[in-house]
Amino acid sequence: MDENKDFLTSETEGENNINSDADTTTNESTQESFSGAFSDEIAETQTDSTPEVAPVDYSVSAPVAVKKKKSFIQLPIIISLAILILVALGFLVFKIFFNTSVVGTWTVKDSATADEATTATSDEAAKNYYTFEDDGTASIHLGTMKMVGTYSLEEKDGTRTIDISIPSALEGSFEYKVSGNEIGGRILTLTDTSYGQSIDLESTKLVIPEMKPDADFKPSEKLTGKWTYDDGYYKMSYELREDGTSTVSQSDILFADGVYNYTDDKITIKYYTNQEVTMELNYELKDDSIIIDGIQFVKDTGSSSDES
Repeated sequence: MDENKDFLTSETEGENNINSDADTTTNESTQESFSGAFSDEIAETQTDSTPEVAPVDYSVSAPVAVKKKKSFIQLPIIISLAILILVALGFLVFKIFFNTSVVGTWTVKDSATADEATTATSDEAAKNYYTFEDDGTASIHLGTMKMVGTYSLEEKDGTRTIDISIPSALEGSFEYKVSGNEIGGRILTLTDTSYGQSIDLESTKLVIPEMKPDADFKPSEKLTGKWTYDDGYYKMSYELREDGTSTVSQSDILFADGVYNYTDDKITIKYYTNQEVTMELNYELKDDSIIIDGIQFVKDTGSSSDES
């Protein structure tokens, strides 16, 4: 009897569970049907009479930055920047209106009248340009040629003097004065006290004529490089580059930049003075050297001697 009782009890609980699940399923189906049947009416009712409610965003938003008070240390920084700006402006004003330095590039002041200047056809590249660098280097440019030397300044009893030494070009001591400004133009006046002669140079920009290699130029690995002759008294070099440009130099004083081309036995170099100049050189390659017009030049560095 007890076993039958237990069996009936278990069976009854099973049936109750099944009925419970069925009721749950029925309720969910009923709710879905109810929702589907009245969803349109609910939407219409909300559109007509119910105020629209914005959806609630439950996402986590980024933290709001709290604006901190500016540190008092920024004040010294602002003051320092203001001082730097004032110093820069002061330097600019001095540079424009009160610059009496000889550093820069100068050329002989044009004394032509307005009518002459209008009809003149002078080439800017044909001018002599005098350049004084910060490091005491002085140079004279003419076309693509340059002669290099030195200069020094001295002031005594209110008199300013400049000593210029550019061998074979310009050597001597001159009194000098710089007048004018960057807007109206600066003038450098050099006075030779020995002869009482003065010359006015005006500030300008250096103009160098552009020279291009021949269209058919092709570099030669054997010719490319710097070839030097140096016997201890006289030094000369030819530098031939892969791009067709060249530089001829004598005693590290005179430099002529130009372009070149070659055949099996001749090198042709073109450079510019007040007009284009062509130089033709007979050559022969020999081991690590080159014989140019009977003189042996060594590649890069080294010494050589004349060869008949």
